[in-house]
Order: sequence, then structure tokens, then C-alpha cells
Amino acid sequence: MATRLCAPLDKIPEALEKTGFILEHAVAEEFKRAGWSTIGGRYYVDDVDGRARELDLVAYRIHKSDDVEVVTAVLVSCKKDAETTWTFLTKDRPRQDPNFDWNPAHYWTDLQPLQTYLASVPWKDKYIDALGELYVGAFRAERDVFAFQQVSTQSVVPRNDKAIFDSIATLMKALDHEVQALPSRVKTRKRLYMFFLLSVVDAPLVDVRYNGLAAEAVEIERITYLCRYMVRKRELSALVHFVRSDRLGEYIKSLTRLAKANGKYMQSLVASAYDAIKSDESVQAYFSARLRSRIAWRLDRFLSDRMLKNFSVGEFGLRYVGEVLQIEIDVDDDEVLADLNKDEFVLDATRVALRDIARYSGAFTFTWNIPF
Repeated sequence: MATRLCAPLDKIPEALEKTGFILEHAVAEEFKRAGWSTIGGRYYVDDVDGRARELDLVAYRIHKSDDVEVVTAVLVSCKKDAETTWTFLTKDRPRQDPNFDWNPAHYWTDLQPLQTYLASVPWKDKYIDALGELYVGAFRAERDVFAFQQVSTQSVVPRNDKAIFDSIATLMKALDHEVQALPSRVKTRKRLYMFFLLSVVDAPLVDVRYNGLAAEAVEIERITYLCRYMVRKRELSALVHFVRSDRLGEYIKSLTRLAKANGKYMQSLVASAYDAIKSDESVQAYFSARLRSRIAWRLDRFLSDRMLKNFSVGEFGLRYVGEVLQIEIDVDDDEVLADLNKDEFVLDATRVALRDIARYSGAFTFTWNIPF
């Protein structure tokens, strides 16, 4: 059998440099040197055609505390383009835009009461304010990118936007997949995940800035694009950060600072979530259900004895009035409620339940759950 000829071994590494695989490897190594963990070749199922798609890289850092592990995850697309310049057509960002959220945040957690708190309280603006210049300088969309195009570097002719669009679509679909997969993958692990999208580009980047019809082209090192994309027949908005590959090291420094800030800030939000038993109806409803499951049988026994009939607590709620947590039950007998608020057996059990479930050690009282 004839021996097949092999490509010259000394030429193979040089040939591979022309592919995107070496860029992916270099990006992963850059993250690792900065103390990040990485996962390469992350696969997900495309929501349109059902085919397996690959995300080049996931980089993440974990900030641990007793209450929560905060995972800052960066979904990374790597693109090498030796023939074109990536251009982004931009205009001034509107000062106010009621139609779009220019600072979308993507997270997932099943840790309670943090999950309920984040879903019901407008925390994001305070979070961005806490990040301050770190957010403005590295993660805010400073310009409104209204189009993009790859332009031939040699002939300066528009080609298409395929590589740019593919990078965006990959990141947006991967984001949706990761958020949807987490509930079954890491449930009950006391984690909060925060996601950021990064496209690392081995090609020149240019911001073509429009003022009316006049345009000025400026070479740039990075740009942030507010993307609105349809995933699973719903619109998903996210910030996609494009960074030139030779400036990745500097950008990772910003990401590292972000991960540390995320850990510190989200840890403080756990305390805020517990404290929201005093102010937020959704958090009060969550704790109300937990408290009811702990003390309802004690209330039933006490009330059955006093009211001379079998009694089962139905309505059960929480309100915070005048620095007193009111535990509302469906009993409208003032004398029975007065006796209940003196019964040490019930009060001790309630005090312990509030401490264990809600970290609440303040004053409380049982009141009638008035239906109006």
C-alpha cells in the first residue's frame, strides 16, 4: 500500500495561524492568565433549525460568601478576519428612549428570597450607579449602532455583514440557552449567575460616526452594541461588547474588576432581600407562605381551643406598619387575637420561625386579615 504524503510539518503551524482556532486558544489562555476559569466548545441547540451550535468559550469567575456564590460568566465568540475591516455605523445615543432599555442585565438565581427580590424591586439602576466609571468606561453603549458592515481592506468595497451577524447571533442564542439550562443544571446551589457577551475580533474595527448624512470614520479598539434579537419567538435585548484581539488583555482587567464588584454588590443584595420583608409585597408574600407552613398547625390548635371548633388558618399575610411586622390571619375576634398575642407557645414558635426563615428579630403581632 502506498504511503500518502504528509504536509510539511514545519509549515502546518503557520497554516493553522490563518484559521480561527488559534485565536480561540489565545483568548482562553489570556483569560486563564488573568485568573479566570474557561470552558471551550460549549454546545447548544439552535432554536430555529434545531442543529447543534458551538459557542467558542465561556470564561467565569466565582465570588464566594456564606450567603451566595456570585458567578460572573462571559460568553465569548472569537472571529478572525484577514480580509475585511469590521465597520459599525453609529449615531448619537438618544438621551431618553422609552422604547428600549439601554442597560439590560442578564442573571439567573434560584436562591430565595434573592430571586423574588430581584424580580420585583428596581435594583439595576442602583447596581449600575455602584459600578460607576467601571460601567461607563467599559460596558456602557456610548453610541447607537444602527448597522454594521464588513469592508474589504484592500479594495475598500462593502462585502456583507455575515461574520459580524454570526458572532452576534451565536452570543444571543447561547445566552438564552445558558439561562434556560441553569434551573436543571445547578438548582439549590446558592448561586447567582450574571452574564456578559464578548466578541473578540482579530480584524480592524472602525466606528463610522454619522451626524445627519455626514460621516467620519474612526479606527477603534472596542465598541458596545445594544442588540435586539428574536430568540424562541420573543425579543431579547443584550449588550454585545466587540473588542479587538490585541486589546483583550486590557479589557479582561475591566472584566476582572467587574467580577469583584459583582460579588460584593450582590452579596449586599442578599441582606436587602431579607430586609424587604418590611417593604416589598412580593417578598412579604414569599415569607408569608414559608411562615405559614411552619406555624399554621400551632395557630390551628390554639384557635380551635379558644373558638371551640375545628379551625384551619386560611388567609395569611404580612405587613410592616409602625416598625411592627403584622401577621395577618382570618380571625376577626378581638378577644381571641388578644389571647393569641399573649400565648408564649405560639409566640416563641413564631419568633424562631421568623428568625430562621426571614432573619427577622423585630417586633411582630397577630392581626385580623381585613379583606378590604
